[in-house]
Amino acid sequence: MSVDRMSVSGPQSSAGILGISSNTNLGGWKFNPRGVVIFAAAFIILVKIIDVVINRRLL
Repeated sequence: MSVDRMSVSGPQSSAGILGISSNTNLGGWKFNPRGVVIFAAAFIILVKIIDVVINRRLL
């Protein structure tokens, strides 16, 4: 079992986060890679803001 054979997995190697590639179509939803990155960044920022608000309320 060589490392080279595993690293070159063909079309699957282009899959992004959670196996979602730019061609993935789930129930009519088309994922574009930039949108996924922007959504992930916005989600992380939102969670951090909520975390700060909760911590301030507890102090």
